[in-house]
Amino acid sequence: MRSGRHRLLRPSWVISHVLVFALVVSTFALGMWQLSRLDERRSYNSIVTSQFGQPTEQLSSLLQSFEEGSDILYRVAEVSGEFDPSKQIYVVNRSQNGIAGVHVVTALKTLENSLFIAVNRGFIPRSVYLEANPGDLSPPIGEVDVRGLVIAGKKDDRGYGDEMAEIDLEVLSDYWEIELASVFLQREELNAVAEIPIPLPLPDLTEGPHLSYAVQWFIFMTIALIGYPLVLRKVSKETVQVT
Repeated sequence: MRSGRHRLLRPSWVISHVLVFALVVSTFALGMWQLSRLDERRSYNSIVTSQFGQPTEQLSSLLQSFEEGSDILYRVAEVSGEFDPSKQIYVVNRSQNGIAGVHVVTALKTLENSLFIAVNRGFIPRSVYLEANPGDLSPPIGEVDVRGLVIAGKKDDRGYGDEMAEIDLEVLSDYWEIELASVFLQREELNAVAEIPIPLPLPDLTEGPHLSYAVQWFIFMTIALIGYPLVLRKVSKETVQVT
């Protein structure tokens, strides 16, 4: 007769031990990673809420503060100027309320100091974008007042022609052959009546699914920590007839 404990030292069981150990370590690491993501999300939400709650300022004042080292992202800014319809691109693969579409971004020349700033004017459903004539999507003509969130651009030079994957301000500066401000505006209000483009929603300030994902990974880890020893205990009590 041979004790079941000896079976647990066989190569097949050793491999099983290693795999379960790896499972426990990986699920623990994934759970902690999700908790780290949750902390990052909460920190982001806190910053956005704090910035968004500050008084609206003129864009020129905020840009001056930005040059002096102040954080102006997600502040609400106002600016007056004129859109340049020849300097307009579309950020593809966007969605809003479950509808696929694009964001339309146009250069605005400010009246105060003739600075160019990119303005994300809003969302256009893909069906409208594909069927519209170029003039239908042009910005309003003449002086406009724009109010919006100050947003940082993203490094991403993918795109073709007037369609781009992200708002990369360096790429846009080269494409439009102008010097753009180092941030762009996501417009909230524009003193021009138009159904299209549709204003974009405010940044998502929910905590996302990170906590529930972390709990799921820790549950998997707990199942392995409790279930596998029970299996080993059962096997160790078994005896095998040796011939």
